[in-house]
Amino acid sequence: MILPKGWVSRKLEAELIRIAARILMGRNVARSPVVSRRDNNDMYYMAEQLEAIADQISRQYP
Repeated sequence: MILPKGWVSRKLEAELIRIAARILMGRNVARSPVVSRRDNNDMYYMAEQLEAIADQISRQYP
């Protein structure tokens, strides 16, 4: 089976970005004395943006 050029690297890069997004989403703590609600919301928003970037990379930057 012949894969298109860069297919494996694109999939790997997208998966690494998705892992980073999951880490950010996992840090969203309901009531933390050291992390403000605004910071929690910002981390969740960044995670959503990373998911969108990973999807674009996976589909060859449409």
